[in-house]
Amino acid sequence: MSFRFPTTQRELLTRVRGDRSQKEFAQLLEVDRTCLSRYETEKLGAPTSVINHCLRAIAAQAGEADADPVLRALMHTREAIRELEVAAGTPKN
Repeated sequence: MSFRFPTTQRELLTRVRGDRSQKEFAQLLEVDRTCLSRYETEKLGAPTSVINHCLRAIAAQAGEADADPVLRALMHTREAIRELEVAAGTPKN
């Protein structure tokens, strides 16, 4: 299974929250539950402290996925392809 990085604020917050309730996760982040709800629905931009907390958690999850040598090789291959595309002047997303 490939590790997929979240690409939106909503994905980032809900991935890190996992099975915890909004109330529990909001307490951990030291924010109001209603604010967390607005962050998750992207009605309000999350503060840097919340985003940083979530990015650290995602980095830890990626590190766990990185422990698999096959996944590590795939990630290196993707990066090599990206670099070759840039060098050729045809970068892809």
